[in-house]
Amino acid sequence: MKKAFGEAFSIEPMMAQADPNGRSIPDGSRIAFDAVGTWDGPSTSKTPATRGAITDDVAHNWTTSFPSANFAAADLVWTPRKGDKLTRQLDGSVYAIDRIMPDGFGRTTIALTSRKRGT
Repeated sequence: MKKAFGEAFSIEPMMAQADPNGRSIPDGSRIAFDAVGTWDGPSTSKTPATRGAITDDVAHNWTTSFPSANFAAADLVWTPRKGDKLTRQLDGSVYAIDRIMPDGFGRTTIALTSRKRGT
């Protein structure tokens, strides 16, 4: 799977500051590493126009999802934590890690927040 669909990611450890309102800072107790995984972008949804009453034509439909990356558990140097930073090397996009979901079959899916700006 990695040969056909994999791409490179960088994972950087982060930790909270003593100030609860402060930004996360690099965590010196863990090392940053690169890993090859598969990318799953956020979903998009389009709602077709309805054929009912006029009020139905203006109804809104919302589909929301966030991006994720999937890795072989053996490729992760350490298990990422919520708040760590993941960079997609293909386009340089930086995301904060939200959830880590091992599947029990040697793969780990990392759910990400929306793209970060700046850092």
